[in-house]
Amino acid sequence: MSLKTVALWSALGPFLLLPGGSSGPAPTEVRLTLATLHAAALTTPRATGDAEDDPYLFVSILGPGANTTTIQLPTTGHLSIHENEALGARPLVDLSLQPGDSVRLLVSVLEATRVQPSDEAQAATASTSVLAQSPAARASLLAPALVPVTSQGAHWLGSAVLLLTNEGGATYWRTLECVATCKVLKAPAGTALAPAAGAPIAGVVELSGDGGTYHLQVQGQRAS
Repeated sequence: MSLKTVALWSALGPFLLLPGGSSGPAPTEVRLTLATLHAAALTTPRATGDAEDDPYLFVSILGPGANTTTIQLPTTGHLSIHENEALGARPLVDLSLQPGDSVRLLVSVLEATRVQPSDEAQAATASTSVLAQSPAARASLLAPALVPVTSQGAHWLGSAVLLLTNEGGATYWRTLECVATCKVLKAPAGTALAPAAGAPIAGVVELSGDGGTYHLQVQGQRAS
């Protein structure tokens, strides 16, 4: 190597990064929270003296890319709710989105007195494939996916789909769409999610399957 080349490398040294030393844009960390689950009317039929429901949620996630994940809330067992009762906020899922990423989430609310871990796991996993289908086809495909639990007496209150996107570093909650026995009461504004210190974006749906009427509110904001 000539003296001229050595001098050039010495001059550029402070500005050069070794292989593996550079990093792309930092991902956006997003936190989704189950802000409220309110039972305006309990599911039917009801046994004499039965004054509560035992709801639980399946959350099927598609993205980023072809990645799939399934979450059940609560992790084990079911919740308990009385008529006209609202359950308080609890974490739903944390996501990490790089610029260009998109993530779809299918949230289904079910109710059953008996806990069936293996059947519930099977139904939750089968639900994930529905997210790759067109909106028009989702309801007809989701019903058979939930058969492992609905055939055992579980009530299906309804399902909705959320879409989150990271566009050039700004992360948006783009859509809130109903899949089955569902009505959107408050859609996300489509603006960028605020940092943790800012106001979260909220979406609210009314679910009305199997005689029940539930109001589900989900909030989203950046985790940092």
